[in-house]
Amino acid sequence: MKTSSSTYQDTSIWRFFASVRLAVFLLITLAITSIVGTVIPQGESLQFYLETFGPNFFRIIKLLHLYDTYHSWWYLILLGLFSTNLVVCTLKRLPFTLKLYRRDNLSVDSGRLLKMPFKKEWEIKEELDNDSTQSIISAFKEVVGKFRERSDVDGGKLFLAERGKWSYWGVYGLHGSILIIFFGALVGLFLGFKGSVMLPEGEKIDQIVNRQSGEHIPLGFSVRCDRFYISFYDNGAPQEYRSDLTVLNDDKEVFHKSIVVNDPMEYRGVTFYQASYRAIPEVTVQVAKSATLHRSLTISAFQRALWPEEQLSFGLMQYQPNVHGKPAAQIWVGDQEGREGSFWLLKGNKKEFKKGENLYKISLTNAKQRYLTGLQVKKDPGVWIVWLGCTVLIVGFAIVFWVPHRRMWLWMGRRKGKITVILSGQTNKNKLQFEKDIKKIEKALDSSLGARQ
Repeated sequence: MKTSSSTYQDTSIWRFFASVRLAVFLLITLAITSIVGTVIPQGESLQFYLETFGPNFFRIIKLLHLYDTYHSWWYLILLGLFSTNLVVCTLKRLPFTLKLYRRDNLSVDSGRLLKMPFKKEWEIKEELDNDSTQSIISAFKEVVGKFRERSDVDGGKLFLAERGKWSYWGVYGLHGSILIIFFGALVGLFLGFKGSVMLPEGEKIDQIVNRQSGEHIPLGFSVRCDRFYISFYDNGAPQEYRSDLTVLNDDKEVFHKSIVVNDPMEYRGVTFYQASYRAIPEVTVQVAKSATLHRSLTISAFQRALWPEEQLSFGLMQYQPNVHGKPAAQIWVGDQEGREGSFWLLKGNKKEFKKGENLYKISLTNAKQRYLTGLQVKKDPGVWIVWLGCTVLIVGFAIVFWVPHRRMWLWMGRRKGKITVILSGQTNKNKLQFEKDIKKIEKALDSSLGARQ
């Protein structure tokens, strides 16, 4: 009883995964859920979704990983179910395909030939000599090309011209291509990464940040932004921006490329896309403790500048490009004792500040905008597998829709006491062209048989 129950259960599971209805349901579900991945922006920070969609919908987005739909757990389950369904359907169909492929089409009697979709029968009044037989065979060969033959088939001789028998395997190319694409996507998911970085001019990075998790991803090499260019339209909108990038291995320059939107840089399988830019202020201050002890410091937004010998740190809090015709900056100053202070500086003017017992003079000597180039960084080792799958998919479609399995038979022998010639054929595609080829052979055979009919 246990063996019977187990067999029934296995059969039920097999039938479930071999169901065409399941395949249609999964295809529709994948299509609908893919729309979700298009409507909801992908790859943004969780804070972006909270601010954009509100706390209620944000909980759903976070639970179902809708911020990264195509890598979410439920989407991968759907792909797994569809892949299983595809494999089971393929295995189910395989014995029938093998039977068709192995079928001997030279084992066909004359009665069956006359039941083919395309057929023509000639009854000959007299016996066919060798020259007449060769003339009929030549007329057949002129149209069909190569053929096979077998003697003593239903008391006569049978000739078969067969083309495209291998086309039955085209559907397996389609099934296999989808599995290859899925596999390539999984390779990219588990072995690749996506991230971004804001890289200032003149600086380099050797890691990027995952936008969702905040995880730092090492690159295995360094990338430096040598220069950032930007041009504007008359209305002030950015027209084009470009980054000159240099790749360094052990501080040795190994590769250079200028990238713009839609023209990325690729190195060691990692692709850098020009995505955005940001302009930040950068000021230069002159700090003096005495006539002989002074230091020039460059301070950028979001960064600190240090005067190690005096154990002072400086930061840029605010920047105004035009105050009475001159740039102005609010400078923050701190020391090792934790004493802090801030003050405004106008270019060309000096100000004094005291830290402990020391008195310093500080002035704003220069101010400008500094650009940071925004790079999207992606590594997808599965992309070539996906391209291979797409190639196989196209070839599979071409075979399934345009490569027919054509069979043309010519039989000569005695049937019902009369010398008979039968021409018949069968095809699974492009029946119009096949009918034209049959007509050509009929016309050639009519001419060859002539008065013998």
